[in-house]
Amino acid sequence: MSVLVQMTVRPPSLDTFAEAVGWMNSQGTPKGLHSSRVYVDENDAGTISVIQEWDSHDAFHASSEEIGDEFNRRAGTEGLEWETHIWADSGIAPA
Repeated sequence: MSVLVQMTVRPPSLDTFAEAVGWMNSQGTPKGLHSSRVYVDENDAGTISVIQEWDSHDAFHASSEEIGDEFNRRAGTEGLEWETHIWADSGIAPA
C-alpha cells in the first residue's frame, strides 16, 4: 500500500528552491513515485511543504539517498531541519 510523505522546510530563497525542484524534475520520475506537489503556507509564505505519494516508505528513502544531498545543495537547504511525516492508510473508510 502506498504512503504519503510530507516534508516541510523554510528555504532561504523560494526562487532557489523552485530551481532545485526543476532540476529534480529533469532527472526523471524516481522509481516508486506516484505524485509530488509543492505547497506554500498561506500564513507564512517562507514555509514550503512537499507532499508526495510513494509505493512505500522504502522507495522514498531509496530516492532520498540517491538525490537528496544534491537537491539540498541546489535548494540552499543543506543543514536545515526538514520536518518529515510518513502517512500510511488508516484503513478507515472515507466519508
